[in-house]
Amino acid sequence: MCAACIFLCAPFSSSAQEAVATTYDAEALRLERAVYGSSTPAEYNRALLAKVGVRKQQGLWAEAVAELGRVRTFALAADQLSDYYWQRALCSYLAADFEGALAAVDEARFAVTDSDALEQFYLVEALAAGEVGDWTRSKEAAQKVVAQIDNSTERELAAKRLVEIYNDAPRLRSPQVAWWLSLVPGVGQMYAGELWSGLVSLAVNGGLAAFGVSEFMAGQWLSGWLVGGGLLSNTYFVGQERAKLLTTRRNQRVLREYNDLLRSELLRQQK
Repeated sequence: MCAACIFLCAPFSSSAQEAVATTYDAEALRLERAVYGSSTPAEYNRALLAKVGVRKQQGLWAEAVAELGRVRTFALAADQLSDYYWQRALCSYLAADFEGALAAVDEARFAVTDSDALEQFYLVEALAAGEVGDWTRSKEAAQKVVAQIDNSTERELAAKRLVEIYNDAPRLRSPQVAWWLSLVPGVGQMYAGELWSGLVSLAVNGGLAAFGVSEFMAGQWLSGWLVGGGLLSNTYFVGQERAKLLTTRRNQRVLREYNDLLRSELLRQQK
């Protein structure tokens, strides 16, 4: 299994982190002192990258990314640049900073001249692009991952499976469209896939509107205004915001389900 899969498949467990937290924190402190006590950029980078390794062992991916941001890239040798950008891409992905992971991949393409070294980025690129819903970029990167499979039969089967997965890529819905559709009560919730929520919203708003109109027609201006108009305005605008929220949740749910499937397939191919 490739080094990336070790991190992607088996993140450092919380129980293990707690058991060695003191040791790791002490080591991180020692390395931070070495960073500030360094006399050359190369020495500075060496201590800082060692500290990145400690943060990775702790499973503190965001902290690892922050440490990588301090690296003086001008002092890195050509053969070190690939590993630096790879660490940034991997740690950003594991920290759920998917845009940051893709940015690291893009920067690597400009900074790293060894085409073979860039092959390791395709897996993270495919996964990160999928997380942000960029199916075109994700598919292109995934195809390059499959192309690295040595066995021709396995490669063909994997390529066929990926075609099926990407053909079923979910279509995300716009929270803003849901808001506008909710000008007609309940329609926005139905657009978000919540049929019963939409029907309830339609019934409640319709009932309050009917009550207000009937009270006004009966000359009961105060009750018509307070009960009908007042409550209706609250349920109406709350319904619009709820439609946006439901659409956002729906997008998050389908993205998670789809990307879990994609991740499982791509990692299986790396074993």
